Amino acid sequence: MDKVYIKNVTQLILNKEFSNLNKRRIDDYDGRMNFACPYCGDGKSEYKKRGNLYFNKLLFICFNCDKKTNFDRFCKDFNEILDPQKKLEIIEHLNSVIEYSDYESNFTDANLDDLISLKDLEELFNVKKTTPIFDFKPIEANSGVFKYLTKRGIPHELHKNIYQAKYSKGDEGFEHIICLLNRKDDSVLGLQVRNLKEGKRRFFVIYNWESLYRWLHGDDSDIDINKSIMYNKLSYFFNILNIDFDNTITIFEGYLDSIFYPNSVGVVGVNTDLRFLEGNNLDLQYFFDNDKAGFDKSEEKLKEGGRVFLWKKLFEDIVSKKKSQDPHQLLYRISKVKDLNKLAELIPNPNKKFDLSKYFSEDLYDLRYLPKIRMQKKKEDKDYGKEFKWNDF
Repeated sequence: MDKVYIKNVTQLILNKEFSNLNKRRIDDYDGRMNFACPYCGDGKSEYKKRGNLYFNKLLFICFNCDKKTNFDRFCKDFNEILDPQKKLEIIEHLNSVIEYSDYESNFTDANLDDLISLKDLEELFNVKKTTPIFDFKPIEANSGVFKYLTKRGIPHELHKNIYQAKYSKGDEGFEHIICLLNRKDDSVLGLQVRNLKEGKRRFFVIYNWESLYRWLHGDDSDIDINKSIMYNKLSYFFNILNIDFDNTITIFEGYLDSIFYPNSVGVVGVNTDLRFLEGNNLDLQYFFDNDKAGFDKSEEKLKEGGRVFLWKKLFEDIVSKKKSQDPHQLLYRISKVKDLNKLAELIPNPNKKFDLSKYFSEDLYDLRYLPKIRMQKKKEDKDYGKEFKWNDF
């Protein structure tokens, strides 16, 4: 981020707003600039300077009139247009520093009124039809999507934030898709769409808040930088708007997995930047997948003092209770379960069945439950669910 450029832009604003040379002067301090507030004029004294621009999050605060805004809005209020390349640098910087606590403290000047209306989305997809998504509606009983979700172990009562739709593929026709709505009531923050296929034919696309906003209002819509960054970050945390932040929050790798566990959010794989939530004095725990990437991430979090889910401990407990079966064979078979959704395909309501809260740990000694797996190319297992019987558990 170019601090010299930011100072020069600020100087242009002060030169326009003040004729007095002292009022135009900017004083540099560690991490901030201090100058006369162009909103209130900072009183009659030419030496009063109670406006401050903090470089870390580019936040302007006046301690005279209590004005608080971000640098992007500050420039727009005084008709200064940011250079496009410098604007990209600012966006990149803010992306790396903005956290959830900034949202809670109204850092973005954003509120729930800025979310996308579900009614507007329905009109966009079903009436205007200017996007690849159409025939967008709640899950219909006995539809193809309903049957797909049922097969995936997702019962009707968990369909609240899942819609069905079709996805245009141009000359190739369309595909049936499920739409996972990141929403609170009828206000939508983001959207993930995925088809009903597996393996190499599977695809999913995430549309963040800004994507939906521009679909509705046009690509040239003027969007506040800080608001878009904050909302975009929030939109990648599925169910974030319905979380009770006073209780334990469980983070899953995938959106669908999170619907099976209370007070949880789903993200997009182990490489999602979780720092947005971390470091905000929240009680977090991690439910990574039962695979190499999940084991590696669990080990990392455990060594950092985090609390992680131990798949192997769960499997060993299940096997220990099935005295009538070959424990090695049963452990081998059940260990193929990759994530919570896969477990739910075999066992309805697995959280209630196994009380999964018992299998989280922050004890370094429990690293022994995280197997070391070397990456190797192997044939994909075929529908391993057929190997199980309900009474196995």
